[in-house]
Amino acid sequence: MKQKMLSHGVYCLMMSATMTGCVSATVTAVNLGFSSDFVKEWLYSWSIAFPVGFGLLLLLSPIFRRIVESIIR
Repeated sequence: MKQKMLSHGVYCLMMSATMTGCVSATVTAVNLGFSSDFVKEWLYSWSIAFPVGFGLLLLLSPIFRRIVESIIR
């Protein structure tokens, strides 16, 4: 059980870091372009998006997994 919870937490950490990083970088680039402040603004946006994405993924991914399994069966 502990291994399963750890695996889920690491998965959520990696997935949310990747997704929120990509999305926040894209939105920052669209809104500001690649200016000299890009990295600073992107990291600020990502620092807000990452905890939200991580929390949502921790809570919702088991629900989505069950929904997908019920659709596929």
